[in-house]
Amino acid sequence: MKKTIITVVLLGLIAPAMVWAQDFQMNGTVLVKYNGKAANVTIPAGVTSIGEEAFSHTSLTSITIPSSVTAIGDYAFSACRSLTSITIPSSVRTIGEGAFYECTSLASITIPSSVTSIGYQAFYECTSLTSITIPSSVRTIGDYAFNDCERLTSVTVSRKTTIGQDAFPSTARITYSD
Repeated sequence: MKKTIITVVLLGLIAPAMVWAQDFQMNGTVLVKYNGKAANVTIPAGVTSIGEEAFSHTSLTSITIPSSVTAIGDYAFSACRSLTSITIPSSVRTIGEGAFYECTSLASITIPSSVTSIGYQAFYECTSLTSITIPSSVRTIGDYAFNDCERLTSVTVSRKTTIGQDAFPSTARITYSD
């Protein structure tokens, strides 16, 4: 009987490691692709970058990003239409081109003061997003970064930030800080 209990416990410990290996395709410390089906995902500690299209077109509803991540790659979360909110850790410095493109359920996002650039179309067509405060650390916002965010009515941004063409919808009220 003890042998059976030990076997069950050991299998319980081994299974999560096998799931991790199957769900995350890695290249060193870069998360290249998420192959899993879970709606709620925690990226493993030690990942330093979320690669291009890593979570694109998945059914994610929430994601936990570890503080080891410094960059969110191009189109990393594009078309994750069920993703409702995300907190970007203070270790992230860049948000790539189209990183959250067409995340139509994304209603809330926190951009930390560590971020210095927001790429071209980074939040394009995030149609549920209603307001955004962009910290003064952000020096560049790419063209169309928040465009077609039809519910975005309030934006706060630093006067020192270079804002790309049509970065915000024409209906958004922009308040400048600094």
